Amino acid sequence: MADSGQTPETPTEPPPPPVPDWAPTPRAAAPEPVAPQSAPPSAPPPVPPPDPYAVDATMRLIPVPHIAPLAAPAAPPVEHAPAPAPTTQRRIGKYIVQRELGRGGMGAVYLAEQPGLGREVAIKELILSAVADPVALKRFMQEAQVMARTSHPNLVQVHDLEQIGDANYIVLEFVRGKSLRDSLNQGVLPLPQTFAIMHGVLQALDYAHKRAIVHRDMKPENVLLSDEGDVKVADFGIARLMDDSGAGSTATKTGTTVGTPQYMSPEQVASSKVDGRSDLYSAGIMFYELVVGQPPFTASDADGPFTLMAKHVQAPPKPPSVHRPGLDMSLEEVILKSLSKRPEERYQTGQEFDDAMIRIADRLTPGWQRSLQPGADLSKMVPGATPYPGAIPAMAGMPVMPSASPMPAQPVQSVYNPTPPVRPVAKKTSGCLGVIAGLLALIALIGALLAAFVH
Repeated sequence: MADSGQTPETPTEPPPPPVPDWAPTPRAAAPEPVAPQSAPPSAPPPVPPPDPYAVDATMRLIPVPHIAPLAAPAAPPVEHAPAPAPTTQRRIGKYIVQRELGRGGMGAVYLAEQPGLGREVAIKELILSAVADPVALKRFMQEAQVMARTSHPNLVQVHDLEQIGDANYIVLEFVRGKSLRDSLNQGVLPLPQTFAIMHGVLQALDYAHKRAIVHRDMKPENVLLSDEGDVKVADFGIARLMDDSGAGSTATKTGTTVGTPQYMSPEQVASSKVDGRSDLYSAGIMFYELVVGQPPFTASDADGPFTLMAKHVQAPPKPPSVHRPGLDMSLEEVILKSLSKRPEERYQTGQEFDDAMIRIADRLTPGWQRSLQPGADLSKMVPGATPYPGAIPAMAGMPVMPSASPMPAQPVQSVYNPTPPVRPVAKKTSGCLGVIAGLLALIALIGALLAAFVH
């Protein structure tokens, strides 16, 4: 077929499908790759244009409603314990104060803990007045140092001394229990326990007196009974701090009385020099009160302390058997001897006093040494022998009551003698001379009659 000279028509391509409005504008056909030209080293490489057909670019163009993310389930509220209020622990020296045990005229008594050892101690505060004698304080400190270097089972042990400002503190053994005063407030103690308490007191006094330390304020408040059955004497020498000890001072001066009027010795009242026998007199007052249930000398509030002091000096004590009929006379004799007005007539040492009491205690209530122990059976502490023939055996804690007859040939006599008997004086009369003269006349008459009869 001959060529007509016209260019043949090429078939036309179908038009591309319409692009939706939300689709990106199509890009032009990518040019053929051209060999990269060497660019200057300083020019950064060209950033390729974004690909409109990339999925991430497309998704950015689709409007998506805002959906709040799901909140995680709320955790249950945690209950926190309230934080303890910050407390500042009081310290006395190195000791941590736990609580106050009591308060007296010279300060407070605290229960404290000794760090490191974890030991409970009692700290007695001694706040002295401005007029206190520094010599008395020095002497007390010396005595406390002596007591701290010694140890006795019937003494409250002294552990330490502290001085902070004007206050002095004495660190003592802490005794769990009660005072003898607390026990007396509950009633009269059984006789075996009375002996056990007095034995501990007298042993403590004898130990201290041998070291030239006088208590000066023996009373039931200063005798402690532990829960384990121990007897402890406390507050040795503290009464000295209440004495001005200056020239012309007297024991009756207000605020300077050394000791408690109820238990003061006659020499304490007179403000003369005292020694260990003064403590033994005070112990005798306690012994009387334990046996009878009341002290030998009492006075009302209206009478005042001076009445009591005068009785210690002048008035004889009533025999304990007046208040407790049938009391063993030997026991009464021991009590009354300890209450002699003159120190030289009392027991001279605590050991002597204790020995006299033990002889009676062993006879009346054998086993009295165990009477203060927890769970002690006082009913088994019965007398091993009767003091008199025909006497009625006494139960524990009861006095021995002798029968009316028979009586011993030489009964024990009590030392109580408030009004000594007056020796009777023979009356001088003239009757004797008349009788003698009459007898002589009668003899002469008989002689004359005989002579006449002979003649």
